[in-house]
Amino acid sequence: MISQSYAFLATCARGFEPYLCEEIAALCTIHPEPASGCVLFEAPLEAGLQTCLWSRIANKVEILIAECYALRDEDIYALGTKLPLEPWFSPESTFCVRAHSSDPKFKNSLYLALKLKDGIVDQMRKRWGKRASIDTETPDVEITMRLSQRRARVYVELQGQPLNMRGYRRRQNEAPIRETLAASMIAASRWNPSHQAFIDPMCGSGTFAIEAALMATQTPPGIQRHFGFERWPAFPDFQHLWKELRCRAKETSREARKRHHGHIQAMDIDDAALDVAQNNAQTAGVSDLIDFRKADVLKLEVSNAAIVTNPPYGERITVGAYELPEFYYQLGRVMRTCVDSTLTIISTAALLKKNLHMRPEMRIQTYNGPLECEVARYVLGKGTQHG
Repeated sequence: MISQSYAFLATCARGFEPYLCEEIAALCTIHPEPASGCVLFEAPLEAGLQTCLWSRIANKVEILIAECYALRDEDIYALGTKLPLEPWFSPESTFCVRAHSSDPKFKNSLYLALKLKDGIVDQMRKRWGKRASIDTETPDVEITMRLSQRRARVYVELQGQPLNMRGYRRRQNEAPIRETLAASMIAASRWNPSHQAFIDPMCGSGTFAIEAALMATQTPPGIQRHFGFERWPAFPDFQHLWKELRCRAKETSREARKRHHGHIQAMDIDDAALDVAQNNAQTAGVSDLIDFRKADVLKLEVSNAAIVTNPPYGERITVGAYELPEFYYQLGRVMRTCVDSTLTIISTAALLKKNLHMRPEMRIQTYNGPLECEVARYVLGKGTQHG
């Protein structure tokens, strides 16, 4: 199993596929291919384990285990009766099946999952004389079927809980940004920890600053959590490899911490938000690397900094004394004074275009939860950008 090559799919926030490709290529020395909302690559199992442990951008990591051309529901059932049981399943393990379909012929994803599950358990009964149990909460094995353009592909998920569940965000404020999206924005900011300060002037739960600290110290974002593959029946076959990867990762982080001399700052005007952010940073083990400060973003004065932030938008109507459009106008006015700096920001396209009054050098259409958003990067001030 360790030496065999697998076809992997790693999902990410839409628009950030190139950044995930860069990350996986650097991590595993392979050549991933971008697709819609995901990245595809072929590699040994170790690359999938490394991606789970180290990826800051990926949400899920999956291995393709079966596929077919599907014209009717019976084709999905037949796929379940033929997909390989070993090394993924055992009679004693639990599993669940989920389905996603973008094919207009197959609209009912719950029914598709049921048909695939029926095929799998019928095969189990035939092979083993009994079947594994279903567990939709904490299954040992998670199966996902993705159906598009009549092609059904079945994957086994490695991560268990999505990779944004780092384990450090025990407390959060309203409208927190997903950890993987925050890390994606930092990657898009092109922040260089050796040459620039990092600032989030509206830090909320502290996610940007924490992700920046983990990045600057080469700390694996998954080092504090467990993964779904640790419950696989075949896990004992590669448990020693997983232990070695974790030990190597901890040593890398220890050495990087000794060399880190950068400046990471998290600001907020709200005392309660700062308290939450500091508690989360402490849980992540990076509170000593972040300068937390109470401050008003509309009085910000910085230079040579990568500013990455998630301001109010969506259902919010006012910010302090300002209506939302006026707040963005004032925010743009302040940001234009930040010399030798960059701003990477997420909001609605309308607020950024109509009220910030700056021209972005990069923009990405994406989603923050259910909200359609835009991530934009701006070069600020009149100086020359460092990094």
